[in-house]
Amino acid sequence: MKKFLVALLFVSLCTSFVSAQMLIGGRGAGMGGAGVAASHGLDAAYYNPACLMRSDVKATELDIALGAGYSDLNKLSSALSNVSSPAKFLLDNYATNLSFSGDLAGLVGLNIRKVGISVIPLLQANVNKPANSLGGTVTANGMYNGVLTLGNTFSVPFLPAALDFGANLKAVNAAQGNATVSAAVGSTTATGTQVYGTGTGVGCDLGVLTTFDVPYVSKLAVGAVIRDLAESYTLKSNTRSVTLNQLTGVVTEGPETALPDQTVTVDSSTAIGAYATIPVVGLGVAADLEMTKTATNTHLGLEYPLLLNTIYLRAGIASGPNLGLTTYGAEVDLRVVKIALVAASDSKNSGLTRTYADIKIGL
Repeated sequence: MKKFLVALLFVSLCTSFVSAQMLIGGRGAGMGGAGVAASHGLDAAYYNPACLMRSDVKATELDIALGAGYSDLNKLSSALSNVSSPAKFLLDNYATNLSFSGDLAGLVGLNIRKVGISVIPLLQANVNKPANSLGGTVTANGMYNGVLTLGNTFSVPFLPAALDFGANLKAVNAAQGNATVSAAVGSTTATGTQVYGTGTGVGCDLGVLTTFDVPYVSKLAVGAVIRDLAESYTLKSNTRSVTLNQLTGVVTEGPETALPDQTVTVDSSTAIGAYATIPVVGLGVAADLEMTKTATNTHLGLEYPLLLNTIYLRAGIASGPNLGLTTYGAEVDLRVVKIALVAASDSKNSGLTRTYADIKIGL
């Protein structure tokens, strides 16, 4: 279990956002996370499952998207390259001041004739330890959802409009762990505790989208989604004591003790959004209002096509009490292959670098 925790920590920090609505996919991330009505590929499995009914895939499309937030990736990679346990990691870096965090959000899956099969990983971790001390903390939290996206489209009689419904059926897998070690200043020994666990559960998302297409005038889409509806998982955890000795370089572990099972309920959130194309110039404008249990966030984005819709330039902002992102992105659409890259600045955490990449391959 120790190796699993550190493997999770390593992946979280070295590739790695878990704060309200995340940025996933080249289009959604490039427009500041405004994807409730703007998504048109498998990223709809995250933003709004009803949007998958608007995708133009004829057979099958493979989608691989990753978004990473990290502070000092080179130092982080070097520090974690030979780690075998959280406590040993603190011991091996006794002389080093460690203060870094990272997160990962992504999506990998297939869009098969508007049926989505995907895995959405969400990982987050941080490490804090002063120099010349054994005391410190290592924490990691991870969740990956296996998602089946289904939906249907209904026409609206006498109107140039369509009504789409979509649902995500999710198998939830979670992992979390931490190591906390206390030590007196200058001490060569320290004691602490490691806690680690995994859990499984289920959940769902429900979405709706209505699209108006007025020839030679405009296109307008309006959508709404309820995310993480009735979502929960049962976490099975264990704990053990650890003793660190800086002189010998040895970590001594106590017996493993099972903790009571814990049922974790994931708070649901609601989001509404709109996407419109401005006539003649072709500029796309997207806006989302996201309401969570603790905050209300806004996502605004722009999209401009160039060279007969083979290149798209995008920009956006995401703002809220704990959210402050400005995003810039571009996508090259070669029909069979689509490649998008996005960079973001984070006003709430200027020490983090955020980058996103997305590749779609039509089969």
